[in-house]
Amino acid sequence: MVNIRQSDIAKELNVSRVTVSKALRDHPDISTGMKKKVSKVAKEMGYVPNLIATQLNSRKTFTLGIVVPDLENSFFSYVVDSMIDYATEKKYHVILTVSREKEIQEQHNIENLIGMRVDGLLICLSQETKDRQIFSQVKKMKIPMVFFDRAFENIGFPTVVFDDKAGARNALDQIIKSGYTRIAHFAGYSSVNIGRERIEGYELALKNHKIPLRKDWILEGGFELKDGYDSFMKLFKLGELPEVIFTVNDRVALGAYKAARECGIKIPSDLGVFGYGFIETTDLFQPPLTIINQDPRKMGQKAISLLLDMIDNKSAGNVVNVVIKEEFLWRKSIQ
Repeated sequence: MVNIRQSDIAKELNVSRVTVSKALRDHPDISTGMKKKVSKVAKEMGYVPNLIATQLNSRKTFTLGIVVPDLENSFFSYVVDSMIDYATEKKYHVILTVSREKEIQEQHNIENLIGMRVDGLLICLSQETKDRQIFSQVKKMKIPMVFFDRAFENIGFPTVVFDDKAGARNALDQIIKSGYTRIAHFAGYSSVNIGRERIEGYELALKNHKIPLRKDWILEGGFELKDGYDSFMKLFKLGELPEVIFTVNDRVALGAYKAARECGIKIPSDLGVFGYGFIETTDLFQPPLTIINQDPRKMGQKAISLLLDMIDNKSAGNVVNVVIKEEFLWRKSIQ
């Protein structure tokens, strides 16, 4: 196999190698016409860029590392999809890793990505993560990093999160004003920022409306379908169901739907359900889930845009915390 070099393309076009190099990098010094000529000849000759040389010259790998807890959760799939779209547009490659909601796997993923010399990291914490040591190491190494959705706060890294406390409070305010006062909460872990914020919003809404808080109606667990199923079964065994269940996310809501069906409880005539989620998935619920609507693509785009600004030193020294507002969509899971 013949290794085609930039000098071979330059010879074919009777231009300098510098002209070819700049044209292939889409440099503004080169005219659009010349760029098209160089691109055409490069393709015809079978030119393959030397990525290692490019990386050595620029001291960048043009790769970004992403760590998400789970890809079965379609929310994360949509977030990552938007990140990949934006990265590709900016000529970056993405290395995606999954922690499976395990702290130790998350640490291994981050260590491996650092070893691959990624230019920056995008991290959504697992539901187990409590140890901050790996992030102290990232900071010491001066690797740009952004937390999204689930984050450690106040440790010197930018975050992109939803306004979860306000979202829960505002949704519950509307539900309570419609006459519902007996409301349970299937919560995530309060050690995780999204779990804590959503519990606080729930408690605040009840307090504002002078509704007594029942601790036995706050069932703290994880963020998966099984957690919603198990929480519903625990509630059902208490022998006293609420009017409405507020779930920490749509996966937990789906587990509640499954358990309710097995127990002969009809949604919404016997019991209402609502939770955090987004339209693309919750439209598929029967009945469609009432949601505090989150836009995963918006979160992904904002997080990766923020990271690339850090890599390009546009936000050097600034810890930017982006908070995305949510909207409440009342649908058929509550009468």
